[in-house]
Amino acid sequence: MAMIVGSKFTSKMLLSTYFISTKISLHANASHHQAPLYSTFRRFPISKAQDLNYEQNVEEKTKFPSSLTLNLKLKSILRYGENSHQRAALYVEDNSLNEPKFDGIENVIQLHGTQMSYNNYLDIDAAWDCACEFNSPTCVIVKHTNPCGIASVDSTKWIVEAYHGAVKGDPVSAYGGSIAFNTIVDENLALDIREFRNPINGANKMFYDNVVALGYTPKGLEILKGKSKTLRILEAKHTTKSHQSFRQIGSAGWLVQDFDDKVLEAKDLELVTSKDCTPEQLQDALYAWKCCKHIKSNAIVLARNNQMLGMGSGQPNRVKSLQIALEKSGDGRKGAALASDAFFPFAWNDAVEDACKSGISTIIQPGGSKRDQDAIDCCNQYGVTMFFTRVRHFLH
Repeated sequence: MAMIVGSKFTSKMLLSTYFISTKISLHANASHHQAPLYSTFRRFPISKAQDLNYEQNVEEKTKFPSSLTLNLKLKSILRYGENSHQRAALYVEDNSLNEPKFDGIENVIQLHGTQMSYNNYLDIDAAWDCACEFNSPTCVIVKHTNPCGIASVDSTKWIVEAYHGAVKGDPVSAYGGSIAFNTIVDENLALDIREFRNPINGANKMFYDNVVALGYTPKGLEILKGKSKTLRILEAKHTTKSHQSFRQIGSAGWLVQDFDDKVLEAKDLELVTSKDCTPEQLQDALYAWKCCKHIKSNAIVLARNNQMLGMGSGQPNRVKSLQIALEKSGDGRKGAALASDAFFPFAWNDAVEDACKSGISTIIQPGGSKRDQDAIDCCNQYGVTMFFTRVRHFLH
Protein backbone atom coordinates (compact mmCIF):
# COMPACT_ATOMS: atom_id res chain seq x y z
CA MET A 1 0.00 0.00 0.00
CA ALA A 2 1.13 3.54 -0.65
CA MET A 3 -0.18 7.04 -0.28
CA ILE A 4 0.98 10.34 -1.67
CA VAL A 5 0.20 13.37 0.45
CA GLY A 6 0.40 16.96 -0.65
CA SER A 7 0.41 20.47 0.79
CA LYS A 8 -0.11 20.54 4.57
CA PHE A 9 0.05 16.76 4.26
CA THR A 10 -3.62 16.45 3.47
CA SER A 11 -4.24 13.06 1.83
CA LYS A 12 -4.52 13.29 -1.90
CA MET A 13 -5.21 10.78 -4.64
CA LEU A 14 -2.76 7.87 -4.57
CA LEU A 15 -1.28 6.76 -7.88
CA SER A 16 -4.72 6.82 -9.47
CA THR A 17 -6.17 4.79 -6.58
CA TYR A 18 -5.17 3.81 -3.06
CA PHE A 19 -4.14 0.25 -2.39
CA ILE A 20 -5.86 -1.36 0.58
CA SER A 21 -3.63 -3.41 2.84
CA THR A 22 -4.12 -7.10 3.42
CA LYS A 23 -3.96 -6.44 7.15
CA ILE A 24 -7.36 -4.76 7.07
CA SER A 25 -8.70 -7.89 5.38
CA LEU A 26 -10.97 -5.99 3.07
CA HIS A 27 -10.33 -8.33 0.18
CA ALA A 28 -11.06 -11.35 2.33
CA ASN A 29 -14.65 -10.22 2.70
CA ALA A 30 -15.23 -9.48 -0.95
CA SER A 31 -16.81 -11.56 -3.66
CA HIS A 32 -14.08 -11.65 -6.30
CA HIS A 33 -15.65 -13.78 -8.98
CA GLN A 34 -18.33 -12.55 -11.30
CA ALA A 35 -19.81 -14.91 -13.86
CA PRO A 36 -19.71 -13.56 -17.42
CA LEU A 37 -23.03 -12.56 -18.90
CA TYR A 38 -22.59 -15.07 -21.69
CA SER A 39 -20.20 -17.99 -21.78
CA THR A 40 -19.69 -18.08 -25.53
CA PHE A 41 -19.39 -15.52 -28.31
CA ARG A 42 -22.66 -15.43 -30.22
CA ARG A 43 -24.94 -13.16 -32.14
CA PHE A 44 -26.95 -11.17 -29.63
CA PRO A 45 -30.77 -11.19 -29.95
CA ILE A 46 -31.50 -7.60 -30.92
CA SER A 47 -34.96 -7.75 -29.37
CA LYS A 48 -33.29 -8.03 -25.97
CA ALA A 49 -30.78 -5.26 -26.53
CA GLN A 50 -32.43 -2.95 -24.02
CA ASP A 51 -33.33 -5.54 -21.39
CA LEU A 52 -29.93 -5.77 -19.71
CA ASN A 53 -28.39 -3.25 -17.35
CA TYR A 54 -25.21 -2.84 -15.32
CA GLU A 55 -26.76 -3.49 -11.90
CA GLN A 56 -25.76 -6.60 -10.00
CA ASN A 57 -28.13 -8.51 -7.77
CA VAL A 58 -27.99 -7.56 -4.11
CA GLU A 59 -26.35 -10.83 -3.11
CA GLU A 60 -23.59 -10.29 -5.68
CA LYS A 61 -22.63 -6.84 -4.44
CA THR A 62 -19.36 -6.53 -2.61
CA LYS A 63 -19.54 -6.66 1.18
CA PHE A 64 -17.35 -4.26 3.12
CA PRO A 65 -16.06 -4.38 6.69
CA SER A 66 -17.51 -2.00 9.26
CA SER A 67 -14.15 -0.31 9.88
CA LEU A 68 -10.76 0.10 8.19
CA THR A 69 -7.35 0.76 9.71
CA LEU A 70 -4.40 2.16 7.77
CA ASN A 71 -0.83 1.65 8.94
CA LEU A 72 1.54 3.72 6.83
CA LYS A 73 5.06 5.02 7.20
CA LEU A 74 6.97 7.73 5.42
CA LYS A 75 9.07 6.43 2.54
CA SER A 76 10.32 9.60 0.89
CA ILE A 77 9.91 13.34 0.64
CA LEU A 78 9.10 14.23 -2.95
CA ARG A 79 10.52 17.05 -5.03
CA TYR A 80 7.17 18.86 -4.85
CA GLY A 81 3.44 18.26 -5.25
CA GLU A 82 1.26 18.80 -8.29
CA ASN A 83 2.76 22.30 -8.43
CA SER A 84 6.11 23.55 -7.20
CA HIS A 85 4.60 25.53 -4.31
CA GLN A 86 3.03 22.37 -2.83
CA ARG A 87 4.90 20.02 -0.52
CA ALA A 88 4.48 16.27 -1.04
CA ALA A 89 5.60 12.92 0.36
CA LEU A 90 5.18 9.22 -0.35
CA TYR A 91 3.87 6.90 2.36
CA VAL A 92 3.81 3.11 2.06
CA GLU A 93 2.34 0.25 4.00
CA ASP A 94 4.23 -0.53 7.20
CA ASN A 95 5.32 -4.12 6.61
CA SER A 96 7.16 -4.53 9.90
CA LEU A 97 5.08 -7.63 10.63
CA ASN A 98 6.23 -9.17 7.32
CA GLU A 99 2.68 -9.74 6.20
CA PRO A 100 1.97 -10.33 2.49
CA LYS A 101 2.09 -7.12 0.51
CA PHE A 102 1.35 -6.05 -3.01
CA ASP A 103 3.87 -5.11 -5.67
CA GLY A 104 3.04 -1.65 -6.89
CA ILE A 105 4.66 1.38 -8.42
CA GLU A 106 5.33 2.69 -4.90
CA ASN A 107 8.14 0.12 -4.75
CA VAL A 108 9.75 1.25 -8.00
CA ILE A 109 13.56 1.46 -8.01
CA GLN A 110 15.01 4.69 -9.40
CA LEU A 111 18.27 4.05 -11.24
CA HIS A 112 18.95 7.52 -12.61
CA GLY A 113 17.65 11.06 -12.85
CA THR A 114 16.06 13.88 -10.92
CA GLN A 115 14.18 13.37 -7.66
CA MET A 116 10.63 12.09 -8.10
CA SER A 117 7.68 14.46 -7.79
CA TYR A 118 4.01 13.88 -7.03
CA ASN A 119 3.07 14.05 -10.72
CA ASN A 120 5.90 11.70 -11.69
CA TYR A 121 4.45 8.97 -9.49
CA LEU A 122 0.96 9.49 -10.86
CA ASP A 123 2.18 9.33 -14.46
CA ILE A 124 4.40 6.28 -14.12
CA ASP A 125 1.66 4.49 -12.20
CA ALA A 126 -0.80 5.13 -15.03
CA ALA A 127 1.75 4.10 -17.67
CA TRP A 128 2.88 0.97 -15.84
CA ASP A 129 -0.66 -0.12 -14.98
CA CYS A 130 -1.62 0.14 -18.65
CA ALA A 131 1.50 -1.67 -19.88
CA CYS A 132 0.89 -4.55 -17.47
CA GLU A 133 -2.60 -4.95 -18.94
CA PHE A 134 -1.04 -6.51 -22.06
CA ASN A 135 0.52 -9.96 -22.27
CA SER A 136 2.54 -9.19 -25.40
CA PRO A 137 5.55 -6.82 -25.40
CA THR A 138 4.04 -3.34 -25.17
CA CYS A 139 5.06 0.30 -25.01
CA VAL A 140 2.80 2.87 -23.37
CA ILE A 141 3.37 6.63 -23.36
CA VAL A 142 1.44 8.72 -20.84
CA LYS A 143 0.90 12.45 -20.48
CA HIS A 144 -0.92 13.75 -17.39
CA THR A 145 -1.99 10.16 -16.54
CA ASN A 146 -3.64 9.65 -19.94
CA PRO A 147 -2.09 7.14 -22.35
CA CYS A 148 -1.47 9.03 -25.59
CA GLY A 149 0.40 6.19 -27.29
CA ILE A 150 0.05 2.41 -27.01
CA ALA A 151 1.50 -0.27 -29.28
CA SER A 152 2.28 -3.97 -28.94
CA VAL A 153 4.34 -6.52 -30.87
CA ASP A 154 4.51 -10.30 -31.00
CA SER A 155 8.09 -10.63 -29.78
CA THR A 156 10.55 -8.64 -27.69
CA LYS A 157 12.87 -8.53 -30.70
CA TRP A 158 10.38 -6.10 -32.25
CA ILE A 159 9.94 -3.92 -29.15
CA VAL A 160 11.58 -0.97 -30.94
CA GLU A 161 8.66 -1.07 -33.39
CA ALA A 162 6.23 -0.91 -30.46
CA TYR A 163 8.05 2.18 -29.22
CA HIS A 164 7.81 3.81 -32.65
CA GLY A 165 4.12 2.92 -32.90
CA ALA A 166 3.37 4.41 -29.50
CA VAL A 167 5.13 7.68 -30.37
CA LYS A 168 3.38 7.94 -33.74
CA GLY A 169 0.00 7.65 -32.02
CA ASP A 170 0.41 11.26 -30.86
CA PRO A 171 3.96 12.65 -31.24
CA VAL A 172 2.99 16.09 -29.92
CA SER A 173 1.60 14.73 -26.66
CA ALA A 174 4.32 12.10 -26.31
CA TYR A 175 7.00 14.79 -26.05
CA GLY A 176 7.74 15.29 -22.36
CA GLY A 177 5.71 12.25 -21.36
CA SER A 178 6.41 9.07 -19.43
CA ILE A 179 7.20 5.76 -21.16
CA ALA A 180 6.52 2.26 -19.86
CA PHE A 181 7.78 -1.04 -21.29
CA ASN A 182 6.50 -4.33 -19.87
CA THR A 183 9.79 -5.89 -21.02
CA ILE A 184 13.54 -5.52 -20.49
CA VAL A 185 15.14 -2.49 -22.15
CA ASP A 186 18.17 -3.74 -24.07
CA GLU A 187 20.93 -1.92 -25.92
CA ASN A 188 19.01 -1.54 -29.19
CA LEU A 189 15.89 -0.16 -27.54
CA ALA A 190 17.85 2.21 -25.31
CA LEU A 191 19.78 3.54 -28.29
CA ASP A 192 16.55 4.13 -30.18
CA ILE A 193 14.96 5.95 -27.24
CA ARG A 194 18.04 8.13 -26.99
CA GLU A 195 18.24 9.02 -30.68
CA PHE A 196 14.66 8.78 -32.04
CA ARG A 197 13.48 12.05 -33.54
CA ASN A 198 10.00 13.53 -33.68
CA PRO A 199 8.29 11.70 -36.57
CA ILE A 200 6.40 14.85 -37.57
CA ASN A 201 9.41 16.84 -38.77
CA GLY A 202 12.52 15.07 -37.50
CA ALA A 203 13.82 18.36 -36.13
CA ASN A 204 14.19 17.38 -32.50
CA LYS A 205 14.95 14.25 -30.55
CA MET A 206 12.05 13.02 -28.44
CA PHE A 207 12.22 14.13 -24.81
CA TYR A 208 10.76 12.30 -21.80
CA ASP A 209 10.46 12.82 -18.06
CA ASN A 210 10.39 9.16 -17.04
CA VAL A 211 11.09 5.69 -18.39
CA VAL A 212 9.83 2.70 -16.41
CA ALA A 213 10.48 -0.89 -17.44
CA LEU A 214 10.68 -4.43 -16.13
CA GLY A 215 14.45 -4.11 -16.18
CA TYR A 216 17.50 -3.00 -18.16
CA THR A 217 20.54 -4.74 -19.54
CA PRO A 218 23.81 -3.19 -18.28
CA LYS A 219 24.58 -1.73 -21.70
CA GLY A 220 21.01 -0.58 -22.19
CA LEU A 221 21.05 1.27 -18.87
CA GLU A 222 24.39 2.91 -19.68
CA ILE A 223 23.10 4.16 -23.03
CA LEU A 224 19.83 5.44 -21.61
CA LYS A 225 21.63 7.37 -18.87
CA GLY A 226 23.41 9.24 -21.65
CA LYS A 227 20.16 10.72 -22.97
CA SER A 228 19.76 13.21 -20.12
CA LYS A 229 21.00 13.81 -16.60
CA THR A 230 17.43 14.53 -15.50
CA LEU A 231 15.71 11.54 -17.17
CA ARG A 232 14.25 9.34 -14.45
CA ILE A 233 15.01 5.70 -15.23
CA LEU A 234 12.91 3.36 -13.13
CA GLU A 235 12.61 -0.39 -12.66
CA ALA A 236 9.31 -1.94 -11.60
CA LYS A 237 7.73 -5.34 -11.06
CA HIS A 238 4.55 -6.49 -12.72
CA THR A 239 1.83 -4.86 -10.65
CA THR A 240 -0.22 -7.05 -8.34
CA LYS A 241 -2.98 -4.99 -6.78
CA SER A 242 -5.41 -5.69 -3.98
CA HIS A 243 -9.03 -6.20 -4.85
CA GLN A 244 -10.28 -2.83 -3.69
CA SER A 245 -9.20 0.79 -3.96
CA PHE A 246 -10.17 3.95 -2.16
CA ARG A 247 -9.78 7.68 -2.53
CA GLN A 248 -10.49 10.67 -0.36
CA ILE A 249 -13.47 12.98 -0.80
CA GLY A 250 -14.03 16.12 1.21
CA SER A 251 -11.93 16.42 4.35
CA ALA A 252 -12.69 13.10 6.05
CA GLY A 253 -14.55 10.84 3.63
CA TRP A 254 -13.32 7.85 1.64
CA LEU A 255 -14.85 6.12 -1.35
CA VAL A 256 -14.10 2.39 -1.59
CA GLN A 257 -14.68 0.24 -4.65
CA ASP A 258 -13.50 -2.90 -6.41
CA PHE A 259 -10.69 -2.41 -8.89
CA ASP A 260 -11.77 -2.35 -12.52
CA ASP A 261 -10.07 -5.65 -13.31
CA LYS A 262 -12.61 -7.00 -15.78
CA VAL A 263 -10.86 -8.58 -18.77
CA LEU A 264 -12.94 -9.50 -21.82
CA GLU A 265 -12.30 -12.19 -24.39
CA ALA A 266 -13.97 -12.85 -27.72
CA LYS A 267 -16.45 -15.22 -26.11
CA ASP A 268 -17.72 -12.40 -23.88
CA LEU A 269 -18.72 -10.11 -26.75
CA GLU A 270 -22.21 -9.79 -28.21
CA LEU A 271 -22.44 -9.25 -31.96
CA VAL A 272 -25.52 -7.05 -32.39
CA THR A 273 -25.31 -6.10 -36.07
CA SER A 274 -26.06 -8.07 -39.20
CA LYS A 275 -22.50 -7.72 -40.49
CA ASP A 276 -19.96 -10.25 -39.25
CA CYS A 277 -16.31 -9.38 -38.71
CA THR A 278 -13.00 -10.82 -39.78
CA PRO A 279 -10.61 -12.29 -37.18
CA GLU A 280 -8.43 -9.21 -37.64
CA GLN A 281 -11.34 -6.86 -36.94
CA LEU A 282 -12.23 -8.82 -33.82
CA GLN A 283 -8.64 -8.56 -32.60
CA ASP A 284 -8.63 -4.82 -33.31
CA ALA A 285 -11.85 -4.39 -31.34
CA LEU A 286 -10.48 -6.23 -28.31
CA TYR A 287 -7.26 -4.22 -28.45
CA ALA A 288 -9.13 -0.92 -28.68
CA TRP A 289 -11.29 -1.97 -25.73
CA LYS A 290 -8.26 -2.80 -23.61
CA CYS A 291 -6.72 0.59 -24.40
CA CYS A 292 -9.97 2.41 -23.70
CA LYS A 293 -10.06 1.07 -20.15
CA HIS A 294 -7.09 3.28 -19.24
CA ILE A 295 -8.32 6.52 -20.86
CA LYS A 296 -10.13 9.18 -18.82
CA SER A 297 -13.86 9.47 -19.53
CA ASN A 298 -15.44 10.30 -21.85
CA ALA A 299 -13.08 7.99 -23.72
CA ILE A 300 -12.98 7.09 -27.40
CA VAL A 301 -10.14 4.98 -28.84
CA LEU A 302 -9.32 3.99 -32.42
CA ALA A 303 -6.97 1.05 -32.89
CA ARG A 304 -5.68 -1.27 -35.58
CA ASN A 305 -2.92 -3.85 -35.84
CA ASN A 306 -2.07 -3.71 -32.11
CA GLN A 307 -1.63 0.05 -32.09
CA MET A 308 -3.74 2.86 -30.67
CA LEU A 309 -4.13 5.28 -33.57
CA GLY A 310 -5.90 8.05 -31.72
CA MET A 311 -7.88 8.77 -28.60
CA GLY A 312 -10.19 11.42 -27.20
CA SER A 313 -10.36 11.75 -23.43
CA GLY A 314 -11.75 13.80 -20.58
CA GLN A 315 -14.39 15.59 -22.62
CA PRO A 316 -17.80 16.39 -21.10
CA ASN A 317 -19.50 14.93 -24.18
CA ARG A 318 -18.77 11.82 -26.22
CA VAL A 319 -19.10 13.58 -29.58
CA LYS A 320 -16.13 15.84 -28.82
CA SER A 321 -14.03 12.88 -27.67
CA LEU A 322 -14.86 11.17 -30.97
CA GLN A 323 -13.85 14.23 -32.97
CA ILE A 324 -10.50 14.40 -31.20
CA ALA A 325 -9.85 10.67 -31.67
CA LEU A 326 -10.70 10.84 -35.38
CA GLU A 327 -8.46 13.88 -35.89
CA LYS A 328 -5.52 12.19 -34.18
CA SER A 329 -5.92 8.95 -36.12
CA GLY A 330 -5.93 10.66 -39.51
CA ASP A 331 -6.21 8.39 -42.54
CA GLY A 332 -5.31 5.42 -40.35
CA ARG A 333 -8.91 5.33 -39.12
CA LYS A 334 -10.03 3.66 -42.35
CA GLY A 335 -10.92 0.10 -41.39
CA ALA A 336 -9.97 0.62 -37.74
CA ALA A 337 -11.89 -0.43 -34.64
CA LEU A 338 -13.47 2.16 -32.36
CA ALA A 339 -14.01 1.63 -28.64
CA SER A 340 -16.18 3.73 -26.34
CA ASP A 341 -15.93 3.40 -22.56
CA ALA A 342 -19.71 3.88 -22.16
CA PHE A 343 -22.81 3.62 -24.33
CA PHE A 344 -23.77 6.15 -26.98
CA PRO A 345 -26.89 8.07 -25.89
CA PHE A 346 -27.65 9.03 -29.50
CA ALA A 347 -26.80 7.54 -32.88
CA TRP A 348 -28.26 9.38 -35.89
CA ASN A 349 -26.62 12.75 -36.63
CA ASP A 350 -24.47 12.08 -33.58
CA ALA A 351 -21.40 10.10 -32.52
CA VAL A 352 -22.37 6.70 -33.95
CA GLU A 353 -23.22 8.01 -37.41
CA ASP A 354 -20.18 10.30 -37.42
CA ALA A 355 -18.00 7.30 -36.58
CA CYS A 356 -19.57 5.18 -39.31
CA LYS A 357 -19.08 7.93 -41.89
CA SER A 358 -15.39 8.21 -40.95
CA GLY A 359 -14.58 4.81 -42.47
CA ILE A 360 -14.12 2.64 -39.37
CA SER A 361 -15.01 -1.04 -39.67
CA THR A 362 -15.99 -1.95 -36.11
CA ILE A 363 -17.45 -0.41 -32.96
CA ILE A 364 -17.13 -1.96 -29.51
CA GLN A 365 -19.11 -0.41 -26.68
CA PRO A 366 -20.99 -1.45 -23.51
CA GLY A 367 -24.53 -0.95 -24.80
CA GLY A 368 -27.35 -0.25 -22.38
CA SER A 369 -28.77 2.93 -23.88
CA LYS A 370 -32.50 3.39 -24.43
CA ARG A 371 -31.52 4.08 -28.03
CA ASP A 372 -29.34 1.00 -28.57
CA GLN A 373 -31.58 0.00 -31.46
CA ASP A 374 -30.83 3.29 -33.21
CA ALA A 375 -27.10 2.56 -32.90
CA ILE A 376 -27.63 -0.94 -34.28
CA ASP A 377 -29.73 0.32 -37.20
CA CYS A 378 -27.16 3.01 -37.98
CA CYS A 379 -24.29 0.52 -38.07
CA ASN A 380 -26.32 -1.84 -40.25
CA GLN A 381 -27.06 0.95 -42.72
CA TYR A 382 -23.35 1.82 -43.04
CA GLY A 383 -22.11 -1.78 -43.00
CA VAL A 384 -20.24 -1.42 -39.71
CA THR A 385 -19.88 -4.28 -37.24
CA MET A 386 -20.79 -3.53 -33.63
CA PHE A 387 -20.18 -5.46 -30.42
CA PHE A 388 -21.72 -4.93 -27.01
CA THR A 389 -19.56 -5.73 -24.00
CA ARG A 390 -22.09 -5.13 -21.18
CA VAL A 391 -19.12 -3.81 -19.20
CA ARG A 392 -18.48 -0.10 -18.71
CA HIS A 393 -15.03 1.41 -18.21
CA PHE A 394 -15.59 4.89 -16.78
CA LEU A 395 -12.37 6.35 -15.38
CA HIS A 396 -12.35 9.54 -13.31
